Amino acid sequence: MENYKEASRVGQEMILAYFKKRMKEKKITQQQLADILQIGRTTLIRYFKMKSPMPLSVYLEICGALQLRPYLIPAEDDKREMQRMFFN
Repeated sequence: MENYKEASRVGQEMILAYFKKRMKEKKITQQQLADILQIGRTTLIRYFKMKSPMPLSVYLEICGALQLRPYLIPAEDDKREMQRMFFN
């Protein structure tokens, strides 16, 4: 069996790092993002530190707030390094 849990952890870290980078680009603070999402800043921090699992709905709302598009790419069409290393 492949190590999907480790791949998930690494993928989450990459997504969260990208969210943080995008927040800097957009000049959005954690408090502002929490306000947009209508959640507490502490809750947002727990998601970003992977102390609590982030619900899919919150992930999608963050994508919307940061003007990102969440795409599902079929594995056979994804030739990037992340896909080759962790998911296949």
